[in-house]
Amino acid sequence: MTSLEKLKGEKVHERSIRIETYSVDEERVVVEGTLEDERMQSIYTIANQRRKAGKVHGMVVRLLLGGMPTKILDAEAEMPIVPAEGCRHAMDSVKGLIGMPIVYGFTKAVKDKLISTEGCNHLTSLMLTMGSVAVQGMAANRGKKPPQPEAREAMLEYVKDSCCLWRGDGDHYKKTLEEIRNSKE
Repeated sequence: MTSLEKLKGEKVHERSIRIETYSVDEERVVVEGTLEDERMQSIYTIANQRRKAGKVHGMVVRLLLGGMPTKILDAEAEMPIVPAEGCRHAMDSVKGLIGMPIVYGFTKAVKDKLISTEGCNHLTSLMLTMGSVAVQGMAANRGKKPPQPEAREAMLEYVKDSCCLWRGDGDHYKKTLEEIRNSKE
C-alpha cells in the first residue's frame, strides 16, 4: 500500500468517463464519450443551498471522424443530467470543433474553443480525453486491413514524437522506419 493510499478516507465524489468507437465504414468512425459525476454525500452549494447526494452530471458527446489526418466531421452533445438547466446551453459549443484535425495541438485548440462563457468545463474534460482515444479508435478501424505501402510512412509521421515510444530519435521509431523502407524494396 502506498503512502497516499493509506490517507484515503470516505469517498465523497466519483467521475467516470467511458469512450467507445464504432465503425461507420473503412474510413470513418463515430466516437462516443460519456462523462458522469456522482456525489456520495449531500453538500452545500455556493448559494448555501442543500443538495442531495447522487448524480450531478451525465453527458454524452458523439464525434464523426474521418480523413488523414483524422478530422472531426460532425459533433453533437447531450446533457441528460445537469446541476442547473442553464448548463444545457453549452451543448452546441461542440459544433465549433467540426473541421478540427486531431493532431499535435488538439488539446490547446479544444480548450480555446470550449473554455469560455459559451462552453462547459465538463464537456471540455470529456473532449480532451476523447482526442487520444479517437486516434486509437481510428487505428483500430483502419487496422482491419493491412495499410497501403505508401500510407505506412505517413502513419509513422502521424505518431512521431507523440510519446516516449515514438520519439523520432528513439530506437522503436528508427526500427519501424527502417522496416517500412526495407519493405518498399
